[in-house]
Amino acid sequence: MKSLLKSSSYIDTQIKSHTRTHLDTITKFIRTGIADKEDYPLFFEKAFYETEVDENEEINHPILTVTARTAHNESSPVQYKITSGNLDGAFRIHNTTGQIFIACALDYEKIKKYELRITASDSFKENYTTVVINVRDVNDNSPIFEKTSYRTQITEEDDRALPKRVLKVTANDADVDRPNNIIYFLTGPGINAENPSESNFDINKATGEIFVLKPLNRDPPHGRSQWRFNVFAQDEGGEGLVGFAEVQINLKDVNDNAPVFPHGTYNGNVTENGTAGMYVMTMKADDYDDINEGTNAKLIYSIEKNAIEEDTGAPIFEINPDTGVIKTSVCCLDREKTPDYSLQIVATDGGGLKGTGTASIKVTDLNDMPPHFTKDEWFVEVEETDGSTLPDLPILTVTVNDDDEINNFQYKIIDSSGYGADKFSMIKNTDGTGSLKVIQPLDYEDPMQMNGFRFRIQVKDDEKINDTDKNHVAHSWVIVKLKDINDNTPKFKKPLIEASVYESAEIGKVLGTFKAIDLDKGGKGKLTYMINRTSDRHRQFAINSDGVVTIQRPLDRETSARHDLEILAIDDGTPPRTATASLVVIVKDVNDNAPEFAENYRPIVPENSPPRKIIEIRAMDRDDALRGNGAPFQFRLDPSADDTIRSSFKVEQNQKGANGEGVAIVSSLSSFDREQQKEYLLPIVIRDSGTPAKTGTSTLTIVVGDVNDNLMHSGSKDITVYNYLGQAPDTPIGRIFVNDLDDWDLEDKKFYWNDVENHRFKLDEETGMLTMRRGAREGKHKLHFKVYDRKHIQETSANITVSVKHLPYEAIVHSGSLRVVGLTDEQLISNWDSKTQATHRSKIDKLQDKLAELLNVDRKNIDIFSIQLRPNSSPPLTDIRFSAHTQFFYKAVRLNGLVLLHKHEIETSVGINITMVNINECMDENNNCNGSCSSRLDINSNPYVVNANKTAFVGLHINATGNCECDAKTFNKIETCKTHPCLNGGKCVENKYGIRCHCLPNYEGPRCQQTTRSFRGNGWAWYPSLDMCDNSHLSLEFVTLKADGILLYNGPIIKPTISQNSNITTDLSDFISLELDRGYPRLLIDFGSGTSELIVRTKKLLNDGEWHQIDVFWDMETIRIVVDFCKSAEIIEADDGTSPEIDLSSCQAQSKTKPFNEFLNVNTPLQVGGLYREKFDYINTQWQMNPIGEYFDGCIRNIKHNGVYIDLAHPGLSKNTAPGCPVIQDICYNVHPTNKCLDHGTCIGSMNEPKCECHAGWTGQFCNTPTIPTTFKSQSFIKYALSFEPNRFSTSLQMRFRTRERFGEIFRMSDQQTREYGILEVFEAKLRFRYSLNSAQVEEQQIGLTSVQVDDGQWHFVKINRYGSAIMMEIDGGEGKNYNETFTFQGHQWLSIDKQEGIFVGGKPEFTGIKSIEVNSDYQNSCIDDIRLDGKSLPLPPHTNGTQWGQATAARNVERYCASNNPCTNAFCPEPFECVDLWNKYECSCGDGMVVSSEGKGCVDRNECLDMPCLNSGTCINQEPRLRYRCVCPENFWGENCEFMKERQALKLSTSALAAVIACLLIIIILLFLYFSFNRKRTTAATNKKPVTKDDIRENIINYCDEGGGENDMMTFDMKTLKIPMGTQLPELVQHKGTSRPDIAVVSDQIIKVDTTVMNERKRRVDDTIQVQPFDDLRNYAYEGVGSTAGSLSSVLESGTRIKD
Repeated sequence: MKSLLKSSSYIDTQIKSHTRTHLDTITKFIRTGIADKEDYPLFFEKAFYETEVDENEEINHPILTVTARTAHNESSPVQYKITSGNLDGAFRIHNTTGQIFIACALDYEKIKKYELRITASDSFKENYTTVVINVRDVNDNSPIFEKTSYRTQITEEDDRALPKRVLKVTANDADVDRPNNIIYFLTGPGINAENPSESNFDINKATGEIFVLKPLNRDPPHGRSQWRFNVFAQDEGGEGLVGFAEVQINLKDVNDNAPVFPHGTYNGNVTENGTAGMYVMTMKADDYDDINEGTNAKLIYSIEKNAIEEDTGAPIFEINPDTGVIKTSVCCLDREKTPDYSLQIVATDGGGLKGTGTASIKVTDLNDMPPHFTKDEWFVEVEETDGSTLPDLPILTVTVNDDDEINNFQYKIIDSSGYGADKFSMIKNTDGTGSLKVIQPLDYEDPMQMNGFRFRIQVKDDEKINDTDKNHVAHSWVIVKLKDINDNTPKFKKPLIEASVYESAEIGKVLGTFKAIDLDKGGKGKLTYMINRTSDRHRQFAINSDGVVTIQRPLDRETSARHDLEILAIDDGTPPRTATASLVVIVKDVNDNAPEFAENYRPIVPENSPPRKIIEIRAMDRDDALRGNGAPFQFRLDPSADDTIRSSFKVEQNQKGANGEGVAIVSSLSSFDREQQKEYLLPIVIRDSGTPAKTGTSTLTIVVGDVNDNLMHSGSKDITVYNYLGQAPDTPIGRIFVNDLDDWDLEDKKFYWNDVENHRFKLDEETGMLTMRRGAREGKHKLHFKVYDRKHIQETSANITVSVKHLPYEAIVHSGSLRVVGLTDEQLISNWDSKTQATHRSKIDKLQDKLAELLNVDRKNIDIFSIQLRPNSSPPLTDIRFSAHTQFFYKAVRLNGLVLLHKHEIETSVGINITMVNINECMDENNNCNGSCSSRLDINSNPYVVNANKTAFVGLHINATGNCECDAKTFNKIETCKTHPCLNGGKCVENKYGIRCHCLPNYEGPRCQQTTRSFRGNGWAWYPSLDMCDNSHLSLEFVTLKADGILLYNGPIIKPTISQNSNITTDLSDFISLELDRGYPRLLIDFGSGTSELIVRTKKLLNDGEWHQIDVFWDMETIRIVVDFCKSAEIIEADDGTSPEIDLSSCQAQSKTKPFNEFLNVNTPLQVGGLYREKFDYINTQWQMNPIGEYFDGCIRNIKHNGVYIDLAHPGLSKNTAPGCPVIQDICYNVHPTNKCLDHGTCIGSMNEPKCECHAGWTGQFCNTPTIPTTFKSQSFIKYALSFEPNRFSTSLQMRFRTRERFGEIFRMSDQQTREYGILEVFEAKLRFRYSLNSAQVEEQQIGLTSVQVDDGQWHFVKINRYGSAIMMEIDGGEGKNYNETFTFQGHQWLSIDKQEGIFVGGKPEFTGIKSIEVNSDYQNSCIDDIRLDGKSLPLPPHTNGTQWGQATAARNVERYCASNNPCTNAFCPEPFECVDLWNKYECSCGDGMVVSSEGKGCVDRNECLDMPCLNSGTCINQEPRLRYRCVCPENFWGENCEFMKERQALKLSTSALAAVIACLLIIIILLFLYFSFNRKRTTAATNKKPVTKDDIRENIINYCDEGGGENDMMTFDMKTLKIPMGTQLPELVQHKGTSRPDIAVVSDQIIKVDTTVMNERKRRVDDTIQVQPFDDLRNYAYEGVGSTAGSLSSVLESGTRIKD
């Protein structure tokens, strides 16, 4: 056996090779060496290896691993290599592991199988094996077409044998051993895979045959001469690889198109008088057939219809048949005879097809006709010029006729042709007319010019023409008449007068006479003399109509030794001119002032000291010492001084002292004890040296100084601290108190804690001052201390109780205030009597008790949080501020009003003297300010400390000042939500453009004010008083049927008293009262120096159930009342521009103010709708007239003072009044056409008629359609033609707009000559309205909103109201800076509007040439929406071109909607900022709730709590940016900002009680059902004998949820009553608004008495009407709405019956 193994042999072996597609059997002879293991130790694991691999496998992909080893598994290394069979190096083997890899790309189509010989060797031996690798075929070859491009040609429009084979394509696949299953398909033009019926071509998927499916058109404009698309071949039945080729199919032309002239009519021209053969024009026709296909598109031109010369009959024109050039065939065409010709031209192609066009030939003009003026003489009247200012516009336009078509008219004035020819010039206008302009000043006062001018003007029709050519020159005369204007300022004969007068001069003394002259009106103009009140603030002088100046109030040299008066002379021109002169009044002294101490002496004399000299006193005199009315002075102790003073002190005279003026030496006569008396008051009499001498008494206060001569005892102290918002800094709150008769021994004492130190407080051991640290908690703190006296070597204890209370923002806002005279702040809080060493109740405690009693609240809910002594006040004045609350804080007007009503009661009970309630620093007229004054409260961050012995008070430090401006008219404040501008729960939204208020329903004011309130005939309401402004406007609207009633009153509510101390403000008697008296408005106003009464006798009484507006104006000089904007005024306007005649007596009354007070000073509640009469009957002896004071019955709305709405919600105190106007609302809600508009509209109806006004941005009958804005691009405009006649006296204009432009004209309305106009425009980013009302010449005036920027890209709502010359302008709610007015009726009052040519939006276009226009003041890149003129909507193209009120006759460059220009598209914002589209502008900003960090490089959370958004003592918690903030509300409040008060808790029932109630209700319902069912059956059996049928179904079964349920349906009734509309409303029915079925009636929860008279009468009428069908046939009308002409039962409700809750 061993020998056998050593020998070699060949073994036949069959090897089967397998592939995916077929099976082959191959016989190979493999030589296998068999050796002894000792001889051949190395062998492979397998003698033969075989595997498969895909031809597209990646390079380096492992195939298999061969392994060789020795018999004993020796570890010697084996090396592998491929020794043969590796064709093209397709494989490689790892020399140590034996792993075989692909070395290069395989290709089945080239080599299908590899046989590799693998040799393995170690250090001694080697062996080999065979590896067979079969390559598997994959689909890696795309089909390839025989051609890359296929071309063929077919005939166009061939519809025979469709579909028709066009060509065949063939593709081959290189993967030969794979199935040849190729699918063909097409893509490209003419192939629609989604909708094959729309395709022009298709292909046989299997054969590649391409077919045309439709006849194809080759010719333009819709055909194409060539189709190019792609054909694709995909193998493996459409699942494999794809190959493609291009297919091009050309269309062969057929002559199927006639020639066509694209434009139809062609224009040409030829010069008149030209020769024959002149070129005229070229006609060009198009033939869409192929020009290269025979003569299909070869054209021949001919004239089918020529123009014929009348004289010769010859054709006038000829045409070249090949080129289409038209020429004249005759000469000398005459334009004036035949200006144009029309020829019919024919073009014929090679196939005989024809096309026709028109040649319109115009004969161009030659200047061969003379011009002539349309008038031989022109007349114009013009005003003289105002000085050297010349008018910009021409004063006359002349017209010229010339038969020539083209003229270049040149105008001029013939020199020396008449007087005045040099003062004018002629200019040519763009339309060819000529205009006369003024080039030199015109002066009516010049005698030469007074009679006017006459001169000659010339025109020639070409500038090259000589002036002597009569065939081209014409002349005419011009007469100019001058009108006098007010162009001369009056002149004083004496511009300066000086006068000297003693201060004791009597009233009426003449100081001088001023005379002025005016050259206007021939020197006959009327002059009015006035004193400029700014130079005479106290009205001490007067001037009469003759210019005589007199004294009208006493003079005082010590107040003012010189008066510089400005005298005015005002003429009666329009506008008036004013001249000024000066009157200097020197006031000479008289000895009218007694001497007084030179300074405020307060010497100190130590206690227990012996008699001594105390002080030397000097005196002073305010009189003129140079006139001897002063020193030397004589001093003595007042003989009437009490015995204690005379025995304790002496006063001696030292005549030489003070340089001979004299001094008083005051000395003591005994020693003093401070513990018995701390100070002494010495009356010292001082006498001057004047003639006659004046004597006065001054009081010297001598203070007894303290010495530490008493022992101390333990003491206690109570300290009250009010901490505003809990944010007070470290604050000294008072000194430690011990019982010690000495009070100046602080330096002898030492203070320290008795126990552990309280970390919330800090003690100063030297002064005993206790400081409360910041953040001290609310509540009571009991503190214990020790006090050591160094002098007496004594120690004692002291206790302090500190009560800390946090004070919310609302307490300040709603605080009352009063001013006390004669008591200091220490005296008010003190409860310790140092003499008796006993305690008592402090006056503040008594005041708190009394306030709690008067306001009917718990004492603990009264907070007296500020007690401040006014500095430098003598006698002392102390201001007290307090608040009161239950569930909410009482309003300040309620607190102040009730305190004022019970002022005397409080004074008696508390022991104080109240000099002012509702502290207002503006009440003392002309003291703090010489004009407007607004009271201001500023809270100092450091609290105000009042320290008494056993008590201390730490309150808010409030600085009350009078700011010398009218707050309502001061617009320089930065608006912020921190000041809580939004009222009544409104939400304040603040952004970079300002603030906006989002209001709750029924709060219509711009700051969420409630603007309407109703009164029931016996009620009233209190609101804050009117501010003091020197130029005030108060307005309101009202509706009533009652002839008498007070609309508003502001003035005393208790009888005014007069103080004897001139330094103390007393109760003011100023008041204003507006009321209806027998249907006429009656105004009473009193500035404290006399009552003025104004009554307007209107043409109609104002108690007519319609809304009326009253405007009241007052300043320092005049008072005026206007009713309904003076729409009832009688006006006569002349056409020549002269001043109109105006009769305002039926709508306006006016008077002068009563001297000498100038302002309305009120700080009491403003009473609306009635008067509170408990303490005052409103009859005052100081008033010359008193209010009637009848209660008002009706509604009042829109009370505005100086442009600011008064919030009528939640009056401070009221009776029988309600928000809104129920009587009007009832009419609006119960009238069918109106109630549907209330979602986006407002009912503005009266008691007589409802009317709906849509909100801005809404339109339609029911205001349910949003308006569509329009964008105005560059050079854009809209022109309108109106279908209504605008009112000449009044104009209303409103719209929405948004822009980022600083300039642009928004709206223009004007007459034909643009002399009368109104223009709304953006000027320098502000809104202004320019207008002129003079029909003869432009007299422009303007009004604007100078504090509002409108170029912010936000939507704004603007409204202009004009009544005559009175203009009201408002934007975005019209309050404060958003409102302006000029409310006077002076000069011209009418505005005429050209309905067809006078209305433009976006700018007015001006023609700059032929077919060329330019829009001046272009309102570009901006938007406009919802234009309403006089309440009528105008269309906005392109969305709407017309409405019933007007038509847009022209529009240019406008687009629908108002889209932004996407500014963020190309913007880049660095992280973390994001781009925000601000409409046509972008901004890189932080997200919502974030702000830019302090370094400006990042975003941080915005702390909204800094804005104090939480009201009513709510606690603000700042949250993450997305959530902003959260308010934790007190128990009785809710809402996002704690703005709402919770309703009272509802009645709570236990479960058992609730079940019992439900059971009882069910029993009652069942009993009622049984009763009504039984009653119905009985009634039916007795009355209806008809057989019962299924159709006899009644709707009157008593079901109170169904229609008709009720007592009247308990029996059968005549159905004819349902067939006649009810017509009028049935009384006392109510409607259930909550039901979803409007035709279901319900029973009201009210007890209603139903009047059946109307129903019974209608029933009787129907029963008597024979024509009514059917007659009680119940079966026909058993089902609601079936067969009845009356419709359903719900028609009864719709025809007049309205149902309420």
